[in-house]
Amino acid sequence: MTSRSPRTAGQATRHGRRPIRSSLTGPALANPASRVARFEADARAAVEFLQHTFPAELRGVQIGFQTVPTGKGESGMPMLYAVDRRAKSIMLYRMPIQRARGLHVNDDEHRKYFVEHCVYRAVCEYLGREPWELLPGRFDHF
Repeated sequence: MTSRSPRTAGQATRHGRRPIRSSLTGPALANPASRVARFEADARAAVEFLQHTFPAELRGVQIGFQTVPTGKGESGMPMLYAVDRRAKSIMLYRMPIQRARGLHVNDDEHRKYFVEHCVYRAVCEYLGREPWELLPGRFDHF
């Protein structure tokens, strides 16, 4: 048995590897799989789809995201979104949408569908139309 001397800063560690370095990106880079990033990506995709499908009806309408409800605006679902026709705006609330219960399957896909559902409901309410009028054929399987 031989005694080992303490390693110096320039020596390699066990198996000839150097000590583990910090991550390449560092702590300042946002996590792309975070709840906030996932919500915004899913909601923006639905918003862009509706804006592309109904450019005349949604021209000039500001659709934004907030963390929690503020109690401003009018809405049938005040905990999930707020509609303000005078200001031409729709505000979706991230935390209540993400924390909503009642999904029959609680996985990423169904959470994404619920975010899209909330966007569709908010736009339908803003336009004063029903979901099946706005997107015919989209809800036939229900």
